[in-house]
Amino acid sequence: MTHDTWHPEFDPSKFLSRVDLTKLIERNKAYNDSLVSDATVPCILCGKSSGHGILLNDKSFLCQNCYSEVSLISYPERYETLRREFIKTKEARKLAWLSFRIRFEYRSKGGGLIPFAWASLPLAFINYALLIVPIALLIIGYSKNLTRKKKMAEWIDRKKRWEESNPAPLEPTLKHFHDPMAELTQRDRQILRIFDHWPGYPPYWDYLRSVVTSSDSNRCQVTGCPSRLSLHVHHVRPVAQGGAHSPDNLVSLCKFHHALEPTDGHERIWGNIKNEYFTLVHDHERNNRASDGTHHVRAHLRRLELITREELVELAQTYGFCCPNCADKRIDFIVHKNRNLIRVECTACEEATEGPQQLAEESGPHLAEILGITRNKGRWKARWDTLSERRSAKWGTWNAHMAHAQRQRHRKKIEMRKSASICQKCGSKMRLVKPRPTDKWKAFWGCSAFPKCTGNAKYVPSRY
Repeated sequence: MTHDTWHPEFDPSKFLSRVDLTKLIERNKAYNDSLVSDATVPCILCGKSSGHGILLNDKSFLCQNCYSEVSLISYPERYETLRREFIKTKEARKLAWLSFRIRFEYRSKGGGLIPFAWASLPLAFINYALLIVPIALLIIGYSKNLTRKKKMAEWIDRKKRWEESNPAPLEPTLKHFHDPMAELTQRDRQILRIFDHWPGYPPYWDYLRSVVTSSDSNRCQVTGCPSRLSLHVHHVRPVAQGGAHSPDNLVSLCKFHHALEPTDGHERIWGNIKNEYFTLVHDHERNNRASDGTHHVRAHLRRLELITREELVELAQTYGFCCPNCADKRIDFIVHKNRNLIRVECTACEEATEGPQQLAEESGPHLAEILGITRNKGRWKARWDTLSERRSAKWGTWNAHMAHAQRQRHRKKIEMRKSASICQKCGSKMRLVKPRPTDKWKAFWGCSAFPKCTGNAKYVPSRY
């Protein structure tokens, strides 16, 4: 910002000195349980021995002074300097603009004299001498209106000149610690190690999350899972065990599969996983109905919407499901809704298997464990042991015996229909006619149009 002669009170250094940078920079908050007051190890950053500070996830110690400094950092040193200069300059310009508006801004007041003058015109009907009153009011009103317009034009012109002389500062291009193009000093690398084991989330967590989800193609990394929205970023090695906040230790998981990870802190995830398709219920103690005391309820799933055949076909196209025996991609899905059963068949080698109809987040990964995968293979395996239903949700083995037996019965029925004789009376095919429970006669081979057509006499029961 430059000094302007028509605004003598404006001095950039004056407004810069009024900026409190610590109030503008968001301070990173560590968990309260990470604060310690009796540490015996030296600080990881300055090397000084101090009892007060925080304990990082890898059990390293950061003293209170270094914590106060690091908690205000979000970028490497070079980019952090540019960021702070931008924030300070932006705030100084804001203060200068407020001061400029207070001194020079023009706000139009009045303007009701002209309507009042026009409203007083009926006085002329009473006495022509009274006509001078509205005429005088109109002259005064319009003259004041011209003065207000002139002052408003002067204010708009002055405002425009101020904005041209003091343009808004350009936001600098910033690079995060994990950006491969970022320039890091030795101290930056020390601070990066601190942030990698920072209690809670590091200041650049949003950037890390975008890097991980982009590298995972914005898809849950459990093979067969259809979820592509509302992804969580999970630590491969848990934070409680010293896992780092770095891209190589992070994986994208959907809400459902993230909640199945049995690590500390995931209780809050279970409480939030509830939508129109399913509800996850955490393990808990429940009061007995018939007697005193409680009983333990294992973690389970309340399914409200089961997978459909259309979703199975879409999963097969997404992950390229193929037969594990002949590698053919012509996989057919049959959903028996009355039994909540899914049948999967290979039309090439006639192998098949059956399993329960469950959620898309369950059935898809189950199929991925049995069938072959040709594309979009994930890099994570779901932790099914968290759910109690996993024991009763097993799929059958992939074999041809089941499919072969059913296909043989089906072919036999077709051959019998094709080879059936023709009724000599109406031309319909002959079939096995079965009696109703109230009939006393036995089944016989007769016309398919029975009882309207009795067909050949030798095939008709005696009472007909």
